[in-house]
Amino acid sequence: MSAQTAGLGRAFTRADGRDRIAVPFWNGVLSAFGAVGISIAVGFVTLVVMVFAIVLITGNMPSTNPGHPLIATGEILSYLAGGWFAWWRLRTTGRTPLRRLRAGDVRAILIGIGVLFLVRIGTAVQLVATHQTQHVQSGFEHFDVVGKLPNVTIISIALAVAAMVFIAPIVEEIVFRGLLFGALAPHVGVLAAALVSAVIFGAVHGDPVLFPTLAALGFVSAIAYAKTGNLWVSITLHSVNNAIGALFLVSSSLHP
Repeated sequence: MSAQTAGLGRAFTRADGRDRIAVPFWNGVLSAFGAVGISIAVGFVTLVVMVFAIVLITGNMPSTNPGHPLIATGEILSYLAGGWFAWWRLRTTGRTPLRRLRAGDVRAILIGIGVLFLVRIGTAVQLVATHQTQHVQSGFEHFDVVGKLPNVTIISIALAVAAMVFIAPIVEEIVFRGLLFGALAPHVGVLAAALVSAVIFGAVHGDPVLFPTLAALGFVSAIAYAKTGNLWVSITLHSVNNAIGALFLVSSSLHP
């Protein structure tokens, strides 16, 4: 066995996984699900309050379509609340998994992007084979950034892109890779933990059609994080993946 092969093997042993990413089991699991719960609760309350305020002030019911500034603002606030809690809980474990990218991190990102590109091809084949080429991820079926005024449209696009491409990847990687995956890996091994956390990540998004694609994103992100110990690697992969979806959604809204 070559030194390089041995190094790759060690990267996915329980011991190495624990050294790179481990957090206390119950702390990680409960904190991850707590962050999801806080995000959902804050998003719901924020949406209700904003809708009530707008109706009270204008007398009109605002649009609740995804992509509208109201919905995007609520989504951002919900992510920030859950993300703050998740980051606080992760820091209590003594972990500081966000550091500057190194050469090895960049290689992992490029390899991950290549794998996710193949996943995208597989997704396209799946949608064609099942006659669902017009399928949009659950929750974005009525995505619309076009407002009555040009400035509203610009704001809608900016908020939607900020939520999907930047904020969501950071928060979801802290929750599902930093906490959940980090809690599972020392007990079941890196590969099994990557699989379990990826399945949960895919299921939380509530889209049976795109579940394989979302789970694959979770798995690739977890392996990249385990290999480098740097959450910026998995965040970058997640962000690139979401950027493709955001580009499709925004362009489809602007040019239906």
